[in-house]
Amino acid sequence: MTDWDSLRYILAVAREGGLSGAARVLGVNHATVSRQLAKAEDTAGVRFFTRLASGLQPTEAGQVAIAHAEEVEARMVALDMALAARDETEEGELKVTIPPLLADNHFAQDLKTFKELHPAIDLQIVGATEVLNLHRREADVAIRVTQSPEESLWGRMMSSQRAGWFAAPSFIEQYKDVIEGRDTETHLPYIAFLAWAQTNPTALFADLPSCRVAMRTDDMITAMALARQGVGMVRTAHFLGDSDPHLVRVPGLKLTDHTPLWVLTHPDLRHVPRVTEFMRFIAGRFTARRSYYMGPDASSADTVIRPDGAKFEGTVSEAAE
Repeated sequence: MTDWDSLRYILAVAREGGLSGAARVLGVNHATVSRQLAKAEDTAGVRFFTRLASGLQPTEAGQVAIAHAEEVEARMVALDMALAARDETEEGELKVTIPPLLADNHFAQDLKTFKELHPAIDLQIVGATEVLNLHRREADVAIRVTQSPEESLWGRMMSSQRAGWFAAPSFIEQYKDVIEGRDTETHLPYIAFLAWAQTNPTALFADLPSCRVAMRTDDMITAMALARQGVGMVRTAHFLGDSDPHLVRVPGLKLTDHTPLWVLTHPDLRHVPRVTEFMRFIAGRFTARRSYYMGPDASSADTVIRPDGAKFEGTVSEAAE
C-alpha cells in the first residue's frame, strides 16, 4: 500500500462509516468510492471492511491500514501547513467556516466590503454547525461560538454575548398574569434543549415563576420556530431573538452572559497575509457591533481593530483564554 489516494478513501470510509458518507466528504460519487475501495482491496489482497447491515466495519487489516493512513494524513497536512505558512502573497483561496446562525445580513455585508478591499482573495464560506478541524486544514479561519477555544489555536475573542428569553406576542398576552406574578398556579411553558443537563437549569430560572417543559430539541432553529407558534418561550442569543420580527423579550427577565464569539486560525497560518488581513478585518467588524450581541445597556466595546480593515491598532491574543 504505497498509494495515498487509496489510503484516503479507506480513511474516509472508516470515519464516515459507509460509502455515501465518504463520497460526501471527498466530493465524489458513491460509485467512485466503491470502485477505489475495491481497487485497494484487490491490490493489497485483503479486505479492509466487513459489509454489515449497519455499515462498513473495519477488519484487522483495515484497522492497520487506517492507523497508517492517519499517520500519512498528518504528515501531508503538516507539509501543506508548512508550505502555506511561507505564502507571502495576499492572493489566493481563503476558506472561512462560520455557524449558519451567525451568517446573517451583517456578516454578508462584512464579506462584501472585504471583497471590495481585497478582490484578489478568493473567499470560500462554509456554513457549518459542526466544528471544522483547523489542524487538518478543513478551513483556514474559523468563527466560533465557544467558552474555551482549543489552546493549540491562535486568535482572539471578538465580542461577548448575552442571551435572554423570547416568545411570541400572543404567548406574552396569554401568560401575562403569570409573568407579572399575579397568577402563581399556572406553569409557564418553555422550549428546553437536549444539551441541558438539568430539566430546569437553576441559573436560567432564578427570576422565573414555576415553569414546565413544553418541548425539547437539539436545534435552535427548531426552538425558535416553536416559540413563534406560541408553544413556549425560548432562551436564545440576544441578536437572534431581537432580530426576529415574530418574537419579543419576555418582560421582567434580564439578559444573562452567553457564549463569546471568537476568530481563530492555526498558528502556522497566523502570518499568511490573506489570513491576517481577514482576521483583522472581521474581528473589527464584530467588535464594532458589540452592542448588537450584548443587547441593551451593553458598555461600548474596546477599540482593538478598526472596522474598516485599516491599520491594526492592537494585538491579537495568542492565548485562547
